[in-house]
Amino acid sequence: MQTQFIVNRQDFQQTKFVETSLPSASMLAEGEVLLEIDHFSFTSNNITYSMVGEKIGYWRFFPTEEGYGIIPAWGFAKVIASQNADIQPNERFYGYYPMASHLVVKAGKVNLTGFLDMSSHRLELPIIYNYYNNTKNDLLYAPENEEIISIFRPLFVTSFLLDDFFADNQFFTATNIILTGASSKTALGLAFLLHLRQKNGKENIKIIGLTSKSNFSFVQQQNLYDEVLTYDEVSALSPKEKYVIVDFSGNQKLQKDLQTHLGEQLVYNCAVGMTHWDKNYMPEHKTAHKPILFFAPTHAQKRNQDWGREVFQTKLAEAWQHFTSYTKKWLVIKHANTQDQIKTMYLEMLAGKINPSEGYMVKP
Repeated sequence: MQTQFIVNRQDFQQTKFVETSLPSASMLAEGEVLLEIDHFSFTSNNITYSMVGEKIGYWRFFPTEEGYGIIPAWGFAKVIASQNADIQPNERFYGYYPMASHLVVKAGKVNLTGFLDMSSHRLELPIIYNYYNNTKNDLLYAPENEEIISIFRPLFVTSFLLDDFFADNQFFTATNIILTGASSKTALGLAFLLHLRQKNGKENIKIIGLTSKSNFSFVQQQNLYDEVLTYDEVSALSPKEKYVIVDFSGNQKLQKDLQTHLGEQLVYNCAVGMTHWDKNYMPEHKTAHKPILFFAPTHAQKRNQDWGREVFQTKLAEAWQHFTSYTKKWLVIKHANTQDQIKTMYLEMLAGKINPSEGYMVKP
């Protein structure tokens, strides 16, 4: 049997586990591969997948019963049956998996680095989510770092792309960059890369972190931000300087406060995450600074075309090595292995009860 954790798409607090029959090797169609999922991470990023699941298509990756969805997650799985001559049992792959115990993929374009899932329902979805990396030839892989890879790699790729996007656009002439949700893992990744630019003399932009009072000390202790403010200290920002915002929180009131205070000095407003999922994201008031959603796969595709996949992966791997050394200094990894633990973890994450120093690993 295979188990899935599914979520009511109209009420995210309603969840259940369902079991279905596991296909045998003989039941697989030509080219199909059955993967047994070892473990995957769960962060506020997965909550964002739910929030924009209808709009962007995240629910379409792993179809389930009507009215419900499977939240995608990043992790590792091994091959337990294969009808593809180029993929052998026991090979392991990093990639985009359902919150489930198993996944059947239709492997195509197989090479030494991995394969694409060519299942019909995924063909129109972004390639970055459909690619599975073979751990034997993955520049970012190290067996001792599997949990850090699961927790941070998908987030850090977004951080890496954001850093490149803003640098490529000369920060839209801003002298300050504000990261809301500054304790979130994607925000920390971006702050780390921006701080690295400062240290290397490549940029002189001021990095400002906005966070909750409860996470203020944690954010300040990271020594990545030039200034850390709580959400009720927006008025401390100088309205005489130019700003870009990278919004990882999706808090409507905070957006309104920032736009009102900064006015025309806000030159670019970038939306990334929605950790404040229970608040309507887009402000109701009319504004010239409506947040522009940053869709990482689009910029990744651009850079893969600009640089070529090999150069892109090399640049990413170099930045990743620096970042993993940093995360090992403070990250505490927690595990959810039973159904009760998985449900509790999910509901706490949904409620925003997130300790920024922790990362969750799930074994389905």
